Formats: sequence, C-alpha cells, structure tokens
Amino acid sequence: MDSKERVQLIREGNTAFNAGDIRKARELFLRTDYKDGLIRLGDHFMYDRKLPMLAFGYYKKAGRQDKVDEIYQRMVYALSVWLGRDKWKMPNSANQSNEGQNIGDQSSQSTLNPDDFKVHPILKAKALEILSSK
Repeated sequence: MDSKERVQLIREGNTAFNAGDIRKARELFLRTDYKDGLIRLGDHFMYDRKLPMLAFGYYKKAGRQDKVDEIYQRMVYALSVWLGRDKWKMPNSANQSNEGQNIGDQSSQSTLNPDDFKVHPILKAKALEILSSK
C-alpha cells in the first residue's frame, strides 16, 4: 500500500474510533500497522472496558513493552491475591514462635521468603517462561 492510501485509511480509522466504531478502527489500524491507533485500542480495552487481556495484544503489536509489563505486574498481583496468604508454609520454628499470632503480622512476614511458597509445577514453569521471555 502506498503512503497516500495508508494515510487515508488511518484517518478513516481515527474517525471510526472517535465515533465509537471500534471494530472498523481495529480493522484499519491493523491493516495499516498504525502504532498509535493500536495503542489507543489497547488503552480503550485496558482502561475503559477493563479487559487487560484484549489490551495486551494491541500493546504487544504496537511495541509498547511498558504497557505489556504493566499487565504482567497486574496479573502477578492478582494471582498473589487469589492464591492468598494461606498458601505460605511457615518453617517449623516460625510456626512455633508465631503460634497465636495473625499471619499478616510484621513479625511473621520477615520470616517468609520465595522458597517458602508452595507453587504448582505447571504454574511455576509458566511464570518462569514469562519472565525469561522479557
């Protein structure tokens, strides 16, 4: 496609996006590989629609690694909240010394380290795969 046609399609995509026609804007932005438009689509899905997994693809295609990393961080945080503190195993000495204390107390937090966390092997492998792909 020549530059005139690309500029025209980008204008049409911007007009469609501003009018709320996300499907048409998506088609045109992808066809022209318009990075700013792809980022706008990512922002739309991330912040307006609250659909980070859809936003992820647009950010990735547009080369916005900072936005991709933000989604990774949110996923890791959500996973840690979902798994909860009850998945931590305390060393025997810590269990005895913290008996009767709330697990969230500062004293018990200082005894925790990543090796004390029980993680399913498939989940651990996927996390390592994600971290190594950065």
